[in-house]
Amino acid sequence: MITLRPIFLFTLLFFTVLSPCNAAMPNTHISVIVSLVDNLSQGIEPVPAKIGNGDDPRNNLYWGALYGVKTFLSKADGWHNLGCEQNINDTILERCHFAWQDKLTVTADAYRGSKIDQAMLDFIQQAATPPDAAAREMVVFIGHDGLMDEQNQPIINRFPKHAEHDKQAVVLACMSDEYFSEHLQAAGSKPVVTTFSFMAPEAYVLEAVARGFANQASEAELRSSAGAAYAKYQRISAKAGRSVFGANTRISPVKLSQSGWALSTDK
Repeated sequence: MITLRPIFLFTLLFFTVLSPCNAAMPNTHISVIVSLVDNLSQGIEPVPAKIGNGDDPRNNLYWGALYGVKTFLSKADGWHNLGCEQNINDTILERCHFAWQDKLTVTADAYRGSKIDQAMLDFIQQAATPPDAAAREMVVFIGHDGLMDEQNQPIINRFPKHAEHDKQAVVLACMSDEYFSEHLQAAGSKPVVTTFSFMAPEAYVLEAVARGFANQASEAELRSSAGAAYAKYQRISAKAGRSVFGANTRISPVKLSQSGWALSTDK
């Protein structure tokens, strides 16, 4: 016969184990939209075919390559890959969940390269959605600056407008301050890290910004962290790294070559 005592002890043990986990769950979250690089459909300088296939997240430059989001965050100090789901729909080829220490969670979506217009629209829509009152939220776009391409211009007409709120936005794409900031502001969001030059939108910048956001860094500190990470991995001067990033404050940009792509091709 089953007595109440073993059930009581099991229940007590269960909640003893569960409660600390619940208490440690962070209320700080970043949503990351990654538009996979695609040689065929995007107006980019072609990269090697293996990493430039926008239908193949496993090898893609911005996802599965050495400095791609999935690979880099899965291996970076203090980070944990909580699990990934494949083929969310025809547009999102993979979704991964990450945590940094007990301070931050990240959800990253890998968008099919040919669907970059949808990736940008979803990004602006997320930016336009006010954050939960009980949480701190940031939204990030990573990939080619599709607003540079004429075929993507019609998507701008679908960008939402919203009253100002405090959700922070980051755009790791070439010249993103010029092409994205006004749309983010119209959506009510605050662009805190954008770019003023051509650049390689790789995950070490995301990682540095994410840690800063988790630690409640100021906007200036977020940009500084982005610049320091970029300088380190691109092997350029600290001054050159800082000049790449900004948000609503004009900085004389340093025109960088795309030699940094070579750093990204290794698996």
